[in-house]
Amino acid sequence: MADLESQSMRLAPAGVKSDEQPSTTTANFRKPKYQESSKCIVYVLAAIVFLGTVFLIFGSVFLRVNNPKLRLRTVSIQNFQFENTNSTSLNITMLTEVTIDNENFGRYDFENCNAVILYGNSTIGGGVISGGRVGARNIKPVSVTMQIRSENLNISGSDSDSTELMEIISYAKMTGRVHALTIVDRRKTIEMNCTMNLNLRSRSITHPLCS
Repeated sequence: MADLESQSMRLAPAGVKSDEQPSTTTANFRKPKYQESSKCIVYVLAAIVFLGTVFLIFGSVFLRVNNPKLRLRTVSIQNFQFENTNSTSLNITMLTEVTIDNENFGRYDFENCNAVILYGNSTIGGGVISGGRVGARNIKPVSVTMQIRSENLNISGSDSDSTELMEIISYAKMTGRVHALTIVDRRKTIEMNCTMNLNLRSRSITHPLCS
């Protein structure tokens, strides 16, 4: 009988609540490690793409090297000697000013170069453009003295007006280097090619046209 009573006490009937509260445990759920590592990879790739875009824009704007421009700004005649007997003799001093226009984000160091004056296929004069430096996105004016000295010059033309005008060409070829942010060091060669009329009657230069 005692065994039966002990068994009945251990086996509670269904639906009867016990006075003892069931123990509950709270589980801490964590994300798997592979999800965290995949997010890190996405962040790293996004940062690489962002930095690459920034460097691409930076390089295309600040590190792009364009050719500086060599232009003839002004021409004036200081000394003019002209003889026209059997042949034409010229002794002319021209004061000119050329400009070097540097649009790059770095300086342009240029060397000495010769500027020549052509009439037809003949070189009748010239001068020297002294070397120097142009700052980033700056324009540098350079004064150049040119001499025209020629004897036995045959001026083409059949009427008096054409023989009083000489179409001459001023040409120069300059070499230098563009230095940008101590990263870019590129050699650049630029040219100046200007056509103008030398009026022998008025002793002046007219209609300069540069290309």
